[in-house]
Amino acid sequence: MADVLITSRSFGEFVRTGLDILSDAELTVYRPGPEERPVTEARLLELVDGHNPRAIIVGSDPITSAVLASAKRLRLVMKHGVGVDNIDIDAATDAGVLVANAPDTNTHAVADLTIGMILVLLRGIVGSAVSARSGGWGRVVGNELGARTVGVVGAGKIGSEVIRRLVPFGPEILAYDVVQDESLVASCGVVYVSLEELLEKSDVITLHFPLLPQTHRLIGRRQLESLKEDVKLVNIARGALIDEQALEEFLRAHPKAAAALDVFATEPPQESSLLGLENVVPTTHIGGYTYEAMERMDRVCAETAVAVLSGESPPNVLSPPDRGRPSSA
Repeated sequence: MADVLITSRSFGEFVRTGLDILSDAELTVYRPGPEERPVTEARLLELVDGHNPRAIIVGSDPITSAVLASAKRLRLVMKHGVGVDNIDIDAATDAGVLVANAPDTNTHAVADLTIGMILVLLRGIVGSAVSARSGGWGRVVGNELGARTVGVVGAGKIGSEVIRRLVPFGPEILAYDVVQDESLVASCGVVYVSLEELLEKSDVITLHFPLLPQTHRLIGRRQLESLKEDVKLVNIARGALIDEQALEEFLRAHPKAAAALDVFATEPPQESSLLGLENVVPTTHIGGYTYEAMERMDRVCAETAVAVLSGESPPNVLSPPDRGRPSSA
């Protein structure tokens, strides 16, 4: 039996902060070993049955209604990250289990990587590196960021930080969001437009929406058909925001276009034919992976677990606090 089941691979892997907080609170911890991965729904059911945790710190593992129903002592599902699309929040609420995430802990890390990816695509850095390593010396002619139009799809916490980082480079910045932040207009010169106009006019497009039913495959075949033939597309949000088959077809038909993808609909994307395209720069979902972000994220996760198991309701709890099980459960 364990107080806290940690299925997130990265919690405690890079920094000790979160583990020390749980230890100081005298909470027992169980972390699955390599032989118990991947943590599928079936594996989670086994882990929950074997350890009967009061809290689970989860990565992208599926917290389904079946898992929740089998966890008789469970009071908290804590997302080691921000997006909670792998957690059935309605089922958790019905079961009296609180759900929380770690907002703002990886915002700067993801925004930094976004700018890096944009520059990698515009300057052809990967192709140049490959040429140099293979004994060639092919010159790659790129574009300056300041001479481009950048479209930011989703100007929330991460998107707005991307916009602030873009400003010193001097590009025209377009944004699409259901809520318009007038402070970004005033301080950064952002122009809010429709999604259709952004897709048509942007040289660079970067996605920063969460994965919701209304954003699933937001960029599909019809949207891709409206893009410039040399567009640069960056996705460090969620893989399923893009119809990957349609994206592959677009990139094959437009070799001057390129995509930097830190996320895929299925991870790892071992079967994805996108990986074989020279105009795709794939990375291993590293958007939030800095030591600074990991320290913040681990700390928030551990402190939230301690608080909830002590009968408190931290502000980062997403489900109704009054629907949670009592701390004595």
